Formats: sequence, structure tokens, C-alpha cells
Amino acid sequence: MNIDSILRVLDLEIEQRDTYVSQKEQKLRFLKETLVQTKDMRQQFTICENLFNEYKHYQYDSAYVYALRTLETAEKIKDNSLVAWGKCHLLYCYISVGFFKEAEEVMSGFSIEGLSPEELHEYYSTCVYFYQNLITFAMGTDKLMQKYQKEKQKYYELALQNGTLLADDGYRTQTEDMLRIDGVSIEKSIEQRIRLLSKYDLSLHEQAVQYCILSENSDALGKHEEAIYYAALSAIADIRSNTRETLATKLLASYMYDRKETDRALRYIRAAQKDANFYNTNLRKIEINTLLPIIDNERYNAANRQRIIILSITAITILSVVLLTIVVISTRKRNRNLQEARKKIATAYEEIEQQAQQLNEANSTLSTVNHKLQEANEIKDQYIVQSLYSNSDFVNLVEEKCKLFERKLKAKQYTDLPSMLTSMGIKQERERMASTFDQAFLKLFPNFLDEYNQLFPIEQHIKLGSNGVLPTEVRIFALMRLGIEDNNLIAHYLNLSLNTIYVYKSKVKAKAIVPQDDFDHYIMQIPKP
Repeated sequence: MNIDSILRVLDLEIEQRDTYVSQKEQKLRFLKETLVQTKDMRQQFTICENLFNEYKHYQYDSAYVYALRTLETAEKIKDNSLVAWGKCHLLYCYISVGFFKEAEEVMSGFSIEGLSPEELHEYYSTCVYFYQNLITFAMGTDKLMQKYQKEKQKYYELALQNGTLLADDGYRTQTEDMLRIDGVSIEKSIEQRIRLLSKYDLSLHEQAVQYCILSENSDALGKHEEAIYYAALSAIADIRSNTRETLATKLLASYMYDRKETDRALRYIRAAQKDANFYNTNLRKIEINTLLPIIDNERYNAANRQRIIILSITAITILSVVLLTIVVISTRKRNRNLQEARKKIATAYEEIEQQAQQLNEANSTLSTVNHKLQEANEIKDQYIVQSLYSNSDFVNLVEEKCKLFERKLKAKQYTDLPSMLTSMGIKQERERMASTFDQAFLKLFPNFLDEYNQLFPIEQHIKLGSNGVLPTEVRIFALMRLGIEDNNLIAHYLNLSLNTIYVYKSKVKAKAIVPQDDFDHYIMQIPKP
């Protein structure tokens, strides 16, 4: 039996009680509207009886009104059976609010002649309820309790006797089982009520009644955990069935008070008080108003004790703060010189860190410059050697052609001069220069073409020709990577017009997947291995 869990469920049900009330009020409005529209007297009796049953555990004033109306309607119809039902309803109303004198008057004028077993069973069961309430009020007065117990036993046997004659076998069996529990020992009563709850599909109100009795019986045996659990189940069933004439929440409040859980005790006793005020029963109001001040007083005492504890803690805290302040002041005086020394050390350390940072930045810059110088030297050395061999071959060829040209002039063999000029191979020499440049460049930057292709979609990737020569547009950017950023120099070296250089560049950048403005930057970032 998880007490905390069932109490959390109960707390949630208390919070959403208005939902159940709204459904109840909607049903009551429907019955009242139907009653207004009904002209038949027997149908009016049935509707008034339904309204009484809806109100009997919900609101006493309205239940009393419709109990009177059932009796008045039955007397107009002049049906003894219906009159008996009306008197039973009125009798229940008087008992539920403690009007025992009026209830006894109804009982003394009650005629059982010609009544069916069902009607007699209802009447005798209500009489049992009457004497049970008298026993509760006479608690502690043995003579009166014995008298009322004897009368209760008499009506109990009559109710049981007529219950066995009921037409509905299932209802009769259930009624017999419920009546037979009365009078047995507490241990046996608990056992049989648990079996009753599992055996029959009882209504929510009937479940609430059985759980409430189980709670009282468990408490009488000292089983306080079980008593709380059953009382919570009873209270939940009361809320869900819109029962306001209830005992469970008041029982729970007393249990919580015994456990020193005053907040919960106060919450449940106030819920019980709200129910009692709504139902408008003096009996419940008296019981609750007896317990409420006790719980309120305990809560006040607990709050007072807590206030004293807080004041004590506050005083100790203030004293501790004063002592701590004295210690802090003396410590601050001793540590002032240390703090000043630490500040000087920290300042010196910051200066050292700044100098170290500046040195690191200078070293980083120097490393970058050295790397660029090394790269430039390698490029320079490569192209100087390449130029020496290329230019030497070309000079030797030109020198040889000039000597031959001179001999032809002296021999006045002018017709051979044009063919000799053509044979000098200027165009081939330019192609050889371009090829030589490409070979030297790709030795310096073997990964250039792969990095270059990464700047374009796959379908735009460039491959070396079969002779290993770079395309002209790639050669333009190769020259840029070598550091030749002047377009005039690039145009002069490649023997192209300046406008052609611009056109090549624009076309290449238009195909790139990187922003055109950043394309040159990406080219210059291609690393040299």
C-alpha cells in the first residue's frame, strides 16, 4: 500500500473536483427540465425520486425538497407503495442531518401493510441506518448503546429476511452479503468487505462506504497505514461520485494530524468542511468544527516552533557574521602587503607575457617571410638554370643563322633569305619556352593542377595535354602563383594582348565554385610542397 502515491492521486482529484461537479450539475439540469415538461403524475414521481437519489449524498436541502415532493406526489396518486418509498426518502433525509425526533415520527407512522419485499427491505435498511447513527451519538453511554444496538439488530434481521425475497438474484446475493457483514468481528469484517469489493461491481458510492468502514476497522486494529490507504480510496470514490455527505476526508485529516503532517491534515479538513457546508448537514459541521481548531492550533504551534528555530538560526548567523567580520578585518590588514606584492608580480608577469607574445608574433612573421624567401629562391634558381640552358641554345641557333645569313648576303643569294628567316623557328621557340616554363613550374608545384581543379566543378577540371603542356589560361594563373601580378608583364611574357589576358581571367573565374573576388586569393594559397 503506497501511501504517498494514493495521497497524490487524492490531491489531484481534489484539484479537479469542479469537473465532476460540472457533469453532475448538467445531469441535474436535465432532470429538472424533464420534470417541468412532464404532466403524468407517476412519471413526475419517478423523476422526483431520481432527483432525490442524485441529491441525497450531494446536497441535503435539495434532497429534502424532492423527498417531500415524492411523498406529496405519491399521496396524490394514492398509491401505498409509492407513499412508502416517499416516506423512506424523507426518513433518510432526517437521519442524515440528525433530525432524530422527526425521523422517529416518520417511523412511528409508517405502515408496512401490503408492501413488497423490496420496499420492506429499503425501509428496514433505513431503520438500521437510523439506529447506527444513534449508537454513534450514544458512544460512551453503555445503557443507551445496548438499547440502540438491540433495535438495530431487530431491523437488521428484518432487512436481511426481506433481502432474501428480492426478485433480482444478483442484487439479492449482494444485499445478503453486505448485510451479513454487520455484527461480525472486526478482523472478519475487514476480510469479508475486501472480498465484497472484489466480488461485486459496486457503485462508486458503495465503494466509498466500504472503504470508509475498512479504514475505521483498520485503525481500530492499529493498522494505521491501511487505515490511511482505505480512507484515501474512499475519499477518491466520494469525489468521483460527487458525494458531499462524506466521512473519509475528515478521517484522513485526523490520521494526518496523528502523523504530524499538519499541512495535509489542514488541507483535508478544509475539504471536508467545504463538503459539509455544501451538503448543509449540522452533524458533519459539528464533527469538523471540533477537529479543525485542533489542527489549526497544531499548525500554528508548528509554525511558532519553526519561527523560534529560524530566530535561533538567525541569531547564530548574526553572531557568526560578526565574528567573521572581525577575522576578515584582521586578516585583510595582514594580507594587504601580500596583495600589493602579488599585484606587482602579476604586473611583471603580464609584461613578460606581452613581450613573449610579441616575440612569438615576430617569430611567426619571420618564419612566414623565411618560407616565402625560400620559395622565391627555389623558383629563382629553377628558372635561372632553365633560362641559361634555353637562352644559350637559342643564342647559338641565332648566331649560326646570322653567319649563314651574312654569307648569303655577300654571295647576293637573296632568294634564300625568306626561307632562312622562316627556318629560325621563332614560333617553335615560343612553344619550347612555354613547355620549358610548364615543366619547371610543375617541378616546383607538382600539386598545382590538383589544387587548381578543386576550385571548379568536376566537369570543368583541367588535364595536361599529351605533350605535358598547361593550357594558356592555367599558365596565366601559374605566373601569378610565382608572384607576377602585373598583367602587362604576363601579357608580354606570353606574347598576348592585355585585353586577352583579362578575357581569359574572366572566363576562368566565371566557371569557378568560389566567389570571383576571392579566386586570386585561393590561387596564391596553393602550397608548395
